[in-house]
Amino acid sequence: MAQSGNGIDLAAVYQLLTEILGRLDGHETKLNELVGIVNEHSRRFDQIRSVLDEHNRKLDDLGHGQTELSEALNQYHYSVVGQGMAVNRLAERVKLIEEHLGLPPLGL
Repeated sequence: MAQSGNGIDLAAVYQLLTEILGRLDGHETKLNELVGIVNEHSRRFDQIRSVLDEHNRKLDDLGHGQTELSEALNQYHYSVVGQGMAVNRLAERVKLIEEHLGLPPLGL
């Protein structure tokens, strides 16, 4: 910093402060852009979370329905086998459905 005969050169100090202010304004603009991008990503993640929650509910419903189907099939199989009729084909189809949906078998 330059000094004049009676102290510090105020024009030089003013110039440095003006440069710093300009740089800070540039940084503030960049930070505001980044905040906007982060907010957009947060909004998209919220949308994805909503879709995933809906899918989880549907999978839970599907799993519950598969459990009920399996129980009904077991009861039917028990009553039909008691009368001497085989329902192996139906059990095979349920097993294929379980495999296709990636559900664990319930051990028919």
